[in-house]
Amino acid sequence: MAISKRLSDGDRKLTDYEVCVLLSNRSEQRQNLRPIVESSPSDLDEELIRGFLRRVRETKSPIFSRIIDEEALRMLNVLVKHEDRLVPSLAGLLAFGLYPQQFEPQLDITFVADPTPEAGVLGPSGERFTENRSIDGPIPQMVSECIRTLKRNMKRRSIVSGLYRTDEWEYPEEVLREALVNALVHRDYSEFARGMQVQVEMYPDRLMIRNPGGLYGPAEVNNLGTETISSSHNRALLKILEDTPYNDNRMVCENRGSGIARIRIALTEAGMEPPRFIDDISSFSAEFPNHTLIDDNALAWLGSLEPGPLSRPQMTALVMMRNGRAMTNSSYRAATGVHDSRAATRDLKDLVDRRIVEQFGTRGSAFYTLAGRHGHDPEDGLFGDLIEGAGSVTATVDEGEAGAPPAESTVTELQGAVLASLSEGHLQRNEIEERTGLDSVQVRGALQALREKGLVVLVSKPRSRHARWRAV
Repeated sequence: MAISKRLSDGDRKLTDYEVCVLLSNRSEQRQNLRPIVESSPSDLDEELIRGFLRRVRETKSPIFSRIIDEEALRMLNVLVKHEDRLVPSLAGLLAFGLYPQQFEPQLDITFVADPTPEAGVLGPSGERFTENRSIDGPIPQMVSECIRTLKRNMKRRSIVSGLYRTDEWEYPEEVLREALVNALVHRDYSEFARGMQVQVEMYPDRLMIRNPGGLYGPAEVNNLGTETISSSHNRALLKILEDTPYNDNRMVCENRGSGIARIRIALTEAGMEPPRFIDDISSFSAEFPNHTLIDDNALAWLGSLEPGPLSRPQMTALVMMRNGRAMTNSSYRAATGVHDSRAATRDLKDLVDRRIVEQFGTRGSAFYTLAGRHGHDPEDGLFGDLIEGAGSVTATVDEGEAGAPPAESTVTELQGAVLASLSEGHLQRNEIEERTGLDSVQVRGALQALREKGLVVLVSKPRSRHARWRAV
């Protein structure tokens, strides 16, 4: 029986690898515990091992202080038994190997810096890449070297932080480190995927970090960074790296499910747009826009609002609403890194109480937009005409549209949130989900209803992978 997946408004048959990923996700993943039979303990870096064991003996069970190094490394899954000898596990080799790529040549990072925003388009001098290289070594070394390479291709710019400006790199270093560690730790290390690298693609307008294998376990794209969930294909590797020193006296990772939240918070503090995450079964991508969300124009606009201090998350949410996005509790947390839904509700209610923001709906169906007097000019979008009351939305449709219904159609709150998200342009369905915080079923149903009412149209072929919607 053929298995397919839904893509925008079409279906595509799953590849053999995607089917393998779906089936393997039903059971515990143990590929990172695979013995590397061609290697031996002498292929591990003694200095890294000493730092790791020192940390373990200081912070873990007293048992590790009473046993020899070899036995400790076996208990910690750095070494595993193969026949009658101990050899490094894949996890141990990736964390501490002198040169892991001797045994697994493709388990590295590839870095390319493109001269134009579109892959494959040549630069002004006919160049395909401004830099193109592979980055090898154990995970701590690959992360450090990739950050150095990224900095070599980045500019420094002024970042707004509260009332002050500081010169920083285009992307905060903390964001780079967390994103790279995430990609290396959570990637698929199964036999099907060992020929694939972690890919880092740098464009003038964005940074993309992609790893083989999609999300594992209960984690979902819409909840990344808003719920503390630690779920990984590679438990042994994650456990090892939480006690592996990084070059700034911190550990490589925390193993607390907080990495994405830290990414969101760091971007919010730098005044940058939140990242976009894409889970495609066979791969997981993190995309970071390279522009400041809270720029001089946005700061001037924020200063024109009601008096009183605004928190950084509130400032981020307000600017995103100003740019045409409806905000829900979930999308507020996803955009700002605020963990607690109650804290998000308090922040949004404070904006409502100050009459900067309007709330429509209650509880799980509530969404928020700028109050009319703070919003766009009606000619700039739909906000001025979308919302007439908390119970329904009234939208006017031009009679010139073929097959249009009567001039006024009642729209539910959920449909209103979808319609509001389209005020900023043509969007794919997954982009609507991201902006509204709604799930795919809700968005699909709302789009169908709005299409029947003549309020939205599809602007590409129905079964296109990149089908986009626009408001009429």
